[in-house]
Parts: sequence; C-alpha cells; structure tokens
Amino acid sequence: MKNIIYVAMSALLLTSCYEDKGNYDYRFDSMNQVDISNVSYQPEAYEGVSGKVIEVQLPLTEDKVQRVEAKLSQTLSDNYDNLDFTWYTAYTATKRDPMTGREVTETVRDTLRTNGYVDLNFPANTDRNYSVIMEVKDRSTDLDYYAKLNVKTRLLFKNSLFFLHQKDGETFLGNVEKIGTMLESRSNAYKTAKPTITDNPFADAVKLGYTSYPYPEVNGLMVFRSNGRGNTYNVFKALDTYNVPLVPAVSSSFVASRVINVGNIANLNVNKCLLSRDGQFYIGKNLPYYTVPGEDAKESLRPGDYSVTAATVTSEYFLLWDAKNNRFIYQSNSDDYGWNLNDIVQNSPRSKQPVLDAKVDFSSLGTLSPVGKTAVYGFIASHNEFFPDAKPQFIFKDADNNFYLYELTPVDAGGKSRGGDAGASESAFTITGKKLPDFHPGSNLASITYNPWFSTNYIFYAKDDNVIRHNLSNGDEQVVYTAPAGYTVSVIKFRTEDAESNSTMSSNLGDLGLYLSIGMNKESNGAVAEIKLTPAADVDESFSLFCDKDSEGNAFGRILDLQFAHVYPYSKDSN
Repeated sequence: MKNIIYVAMSALLLTSCYEDKGNYDYRFDSMNQVDISNVSYQPEAYEGVSGKVIEVQLPLTEDKVQRVEAKLSQTLSDNYDNLDFTWYTAYTATKRDPMTGREVTETVRDTLRTNGYVDLNFPANTDRNYSVIMEVKDRSTDLDYYAKLNVKTRLLFKNSLFFLHQKDGETFLGNVEKIGTMLESRSNAYKTAKPTITDNPFADAVKLGYTSYPYPEVNGLMVFRSNGRGNTYNVFKALDTYNVPLVPAVSSSFVASRVINVGNIANLNVNKCLLSRDGQFYIGKNLPYYTVPGEDAKESLRPGDYSVTAATVTSEYFLLWDAKNNRFIYQSNSDDYGWNLNDIVQNSPRSKQPVLDAKVDFSSLGTLSPVGKTAVYGFIASHNEFFPDAKPQFIFKDADNNFYLYELTPVDAGGKSRGGDAGASESAFTITGKKLPDFHPGSNLASITYNPWFSTNYIFYAKDDNVIRHNLSNGDEQVVYTAPAGYTVSVIKFRTEDAESNSTMSSNLGDLGLYLSIGMNKESNGAVAEIKLTPAADVDESFSLFCDKDSEGNAFGRILDLQFAHVYPYSKDSN
C-alpha cells in the first residue's frame, strides 16, 4: 500500500512541475519543404498504369548511357545545395550458368549518389527495365523524400503508326511514334531500322495490313505491292522479313484494294480476306499469309467466274458480292493451315473449300434489289468473341449515289448451306434491305469502316476534310474530326478492329480499338493524325496527334495508306 501511495504522489509531483503554455508555434513557414509529389524528369516521364515511366529508344548498334535528371521545387531554395540524392536501381538480367550451361535470371542492384541526376546503362540490342527509387534528403530539415520511377527500353517502332507516302514519284514507309508527349517521326522508317542499306523496298508498295499474334510470336507489318506480291516485316526486329510468302505467287494482277480482318486473336479465331482491284480475293486465318480460295475443288467457282467488290466473314463463311454476275458467293472458313511458319513455307497450303453461288433470292426486295447496284463495303456487327450470331451486312450504292444497307441471315437448309452442296437449290442466306437516306460519304468510298468496339451500330467514313460517324439505326451523323485547312482526308483506319473489346476473356488490347488513325493530303504533301474516341464514340479530348513532317523538318509526301502496329498483348504503358 505504501508503494502504491508513493507512485501516485510521484506522478502528481511531476505533473505539477509541467506548465502548459498553450498557443504552440513550431514555425513551419521557416522550414524548407520539397514538393516530391510534383517531381518531373528529363527525359519527360509519362503516367503509365504502374506509375511514372521513361522510355529510352533501344540502342541498335552501340551501348548508350541515358542520363535522367530530376526537377524538384522547394519552398526556401532554388538549388540543390541542401539536398543529398541517393538512387536505388534494379533490373533483371539473363546470363548463362557456367556450371549447367542454362540461362538463369538475376536481379542486379546498385546504389548511386549523384546530385539531381542518375546515369543508366543500356547495352545495344538488349531489353532493359530499371526500377528506380530516388531518395532525397534535405539537410536543412533532416527530412527524407522518396519517388519511384521506371526507366526502360522501348523497342524501335513499338506501338506506333506506319504510313505509305509518295514523294517525287517514289513511295516510302514512314513512321510516327508518340512517347509520352513527345513525337518521333520519320520519312523513311526502313533507313532508320537499317541505316547501312540504301535500297527502298517500299517503292512499289500500295497497301498495308498488320498481324499481331502470340504463338508463334508474330508482329508483322504486311506490305502489298503493285506487282501482286507482298512481304511481312517483323516490326520490332529492325523490319526483317519473315520467310513466309504473304500472298500466293499466282497472279501479277492481284493489286490489293481492301484488307478485311474479323474475329478475336485472343481465342485464335481470326479470319482474313484480301480483295484486289480486279475482283480477285485471297483468304487467310491467324498467321501472316494468304492463300487462294478453293479453286481446286471440282465444283468450285474459278477467279474468272466472279468479280468481287465487297466481302465480310461470318462465324462459318466468307461471304462476297460478285459484281460480274450480281450475286453473293460464299466459301466455308473451316480450313486449318497449321501453326508452324516453316511448314507453311514448304507446303504452300491451299484452301480445300469450294467457292459457291449463295443463290440468294432478291425477289422479295422489289426495287431495293442489289442487282445493278455497286457493293462498296461489307461487315458484321459483332460484339462477341466468337461472333456466332453476327449477320453479314453490306452497303451498296446506285448510279444516283443513293446508298442501301442489306442484312443476310444464314439458312441451314438441311445442312446444305453448311456442307457446300453445289447442287442445292435452296438459298444459303435470306436477305433484307433498306435505303440509307442520310448516308452521304461522297467519292471516298474506300474510307468506309466499321468497328465493333462501340455498342451503337456506327459506320465511319471520310468526306472532304471531315471524318463522320454515322448511326446506321437512325441516320444521325456527327463530325468527329476536321482536317486542318487545305487538307482532304484520304484514309481512315482504327488501330484494331479485333472484337476482343467485348470479349468475356481478359482483354489484351487495352483501349486500342478506340483510336482512329487518319491520313490526309494537301496538294503534293500529306499528314497523319490520330484521335481517341470514348466507348460511346464521342471524341476523347485527352488525346490527339498530328504530324506532317519528320524530325528533321522534311515534309511528308502524299499519304497512300496507314497502319498502326502494336505488340501483342498491347501495353497501355506504351500508349
């Protein structure tokens, strides 16, 4: 009891000795404060999914040292004399184990103390990603501040826009990359990738396409030429060509006019159709090559039997309009060409499915019949990863520039439409049609394009200096882009038309399909632009791109075609 009383009295005594003055003043305004939340860097960093990112162009021939400088603001100082910087860096490297001969990975760490900057090493042709923590100690306050940063190599041409432009009678492959807020533009991308080669392999190029595929890894820029041939270039490996024939060596008159891709690469369900200016067509699947349709089958229609002007792909068929005979023709897309590129080179696979008359009955359409009209575009309104219920649709025009929309529904006539029975009398499809009184794309019919990334049934097209969004359901139109004064829009393409946006699987394409690439011309010069749309297809003002010259100030020639090239899977960190 005495002990308890003693402790209590001691506590009371100590309390009575403490005088609370109140009205505290720690004089924070006299303390220096470092604004670490608004730190900026040179080169400029952008806000990626995982935080601030600086991308360094992958050095191709020589090692590179990249200096990264921090830009900090302080309340009581305009220099870094009172600050100590410590940089903690780490990256993963692959090396060969001398004992086992196997490749192993290790994390390489380093600590550097340089005031306001850090120098990072990037070996030639080596992908490297530094995780960096910057520690800043203010000696005047003894406070520490921290910031995180990723500094990584960027593959040459990664997630960038290619275009064909014609200057002084010669065609070149150009390229524009947007890295953060900075543009890197090139009139001759091939010279950038291969600086010692003087040849221009794109001098006779007329059309571009793209294939990005996970297994085997393919990132292929498809280039179609005026002599009926083509090559596929490995975009992110110095534009080396794949040893795969892009198109069959059967027709020098096959000059590509439209590249059609339908499906979802995430579930290996892509079908491709390539149309030529003289009415021929080639077909393909996931990999970067095309083959001839089933002309070897006894009952198949041959190239001279038809002249195709528009086409699309359903879950089971290629469906095409034959302008020569005013009819729809079709072919099963059930061919399987395999997955080994080397086998493809040696075996030159060909389709085994016949090309047949769809025998579509137009009698119920009356004056709306497509007979005598011109088919200008085909598509399917697919928002499903396997598009099983999507119906093919075609836009036609008549001699008075009136436009019409037709929708076809597959008929399973006792299996005849699926089995390709050439003797069957039943139509493979039924058809409905309507006039589009508010659809006026003008003369640039090749610009008409559909994209399944929007829930509303929108068609986009170029007319003069505008890009227009047209609602096929009610005819409403909205201008989504107007070119600068003097320019006429020549070509529009979405970065991707892959249906993966609405897939139940996890998307590997980010928001890729919301970006629209635009080519335009003014007299002998051209320019490229990109806009971003919202999921409702309104303009997203947070992004824009326009470029009419390369980084050396040379004007682009007239734009013939363009194509965005992305890594699979697409990384929003490199957007």
